[in-house]
Amino acid sequence: MRWTPLAAFGLFAAIAVAWLARDPSVRLRTYPSGSSLELGPSGASLARAYLQQTGPSPTSLTVPLAQAALPPSAVLLRLDVEADRDQPQEPLLAAPDAGPPAARRRPREAFSEAEDAFVRAGGRLVLAVRGERESGALAVRGRRSGPHKVSPLLPGVVDLRPEAPRALPAAALIDAQPVFEHGESPSIARRVVGKGEVWWLAEPEMLLNAKLAEGDHLALLLALCAGRTPVFDEAAHGLGADLGPLDLLRRWGLGPALLLGACAALAGFWRRARTVGPPADPYRDARSESVELVDSLAALYRRALKPAEAVELYRSRVVREVALTLGIPEKRAGAILLERTPGVEAALGPAERLSILVQACERSRDEHRRRR
Repeated sequence: MRWTPLAAFGLFAAIAVAWLARDPSVRLRTYPSGSSLELGPSGASLARAYLQQTGPSPTSLTVPLAQAALPPSAVLLRLDVEADRDQPQEPLLAAPDAGPPAARRRPREAFSEAEDAFVRAGGRLVLAVRGERESGALAVRGRRSGPHKVSPLLPGVVDLRPEAPRALPAAALIDAQPVFEHGESPSIARRVVGKGEVWWLAEPEMLLNAKLAEGDHLALLLALCAGRTPVFDEAAHGLGADLGPLDLLRRWGLGPALLLGACAALAGFWRRARTVGPPADPYRDARSESVELVDSLAALYRRALKPAEAVELYRSRVVREVALTLGIPEKRAGAILLERTPGVEAALGPAERLSILVQACERSRDEHRRRR
C-alpha cells in the first residue's frame, strides 16, 4: 500500500515519455543552422568533434558575451547566423556599377562593445555569418568558381569550395586585410583590433558538416582555432536564453508530473505520520504492566532453568557489570567478585549463593556511586 504513490508516479512518467517520443513536433525539432549541437548537414557538430580530438576541448557560449568573461586565449566562433530579412542589405560588392570601395557608404560598426572588448584584450572572433545586418555576406554575381588566395595568411589553406560565391560587405573591409577574394570581392578578411583579431568569412557553409571534408575546409577551421580554446557561440542561435528550470518543465510538459510527485510525497508523509492501532491513553498507569512483565519473566526463568543455572547466570551478569564499571577484563572482574564473596563457594544452596551475590552487587554499585 505504501508503494502505491511511487507506482502511480512511475506509470505517469512512462506515459509522459512515450507521449513525447510519439509527438511529431518533438521529433522534428532541431538545433538552428550553424549550431555545434546540430548533427545535420547544416550543423557544426563535426567541427566541434574534430576540435575536441585535436586540441583543447571546445565549449559553448549560452549567455551574452558581456556576462561570459571569456579568456583572451579563446576563439569565439559564430557560424551561419541567418540574415535579418527586414533590414536593408549592402550593395553587391561585385556588381559592375558598384564603383570603387572608397565611394561606398561607410556603415556603422559591425560588432558590439562586448565583442570589441574581448578582441582588444587578445581574443579572436570568427564571424562566419550570412546576415547580421551590415556584417552579413552578400551574393556575388557572375562567378561560380571558388575564391583565390591573395595573402600569405592561413598557410596550407588554398582550395576552398563554397556552395555559392559570396562576398563581404563594406563593414568587414574597414581596416581589414583580404585573404581570399572572388575577383575583386573579398570573401575572407582579417582585421587586427588591439591585441586580438577579427576574421570575417562570407561563406560559413565551408565549416559546416556538409562541406567540412571538402578541399581545405578542415585546414581552414584548424588555422582559425590554432593555439586557442574554441568557443561556439550558441547564444547567437537563441540557445540558452530563457531556459530556466520552469521553462524546461513548461517546454516538455512536465508540470503535471511535478504536481503528481508533490501529491505522492504528501500522501507518503501522511501515511507514515498516521498511527497504527488505537491511540495510547496518556493517563493510564503503566507501572502495573512493568510488575506483570517481571512476574512473567520470573515464571519463565523458573520453568526454563534450574536454580543452580539461574544463580550461575546471575553471577555472570554481576561479573560483566563489575568489569564495565571498573573498566577491566571480565576475568579480572571475576577474581574481584570472588574476593568480595568468600562464602559463595561454601554456601549450601542456591538461595544462599544468590543472597551473597546480591549483596556483593549492591556493595559494588554503592562504591561506584561514591567515586562519582
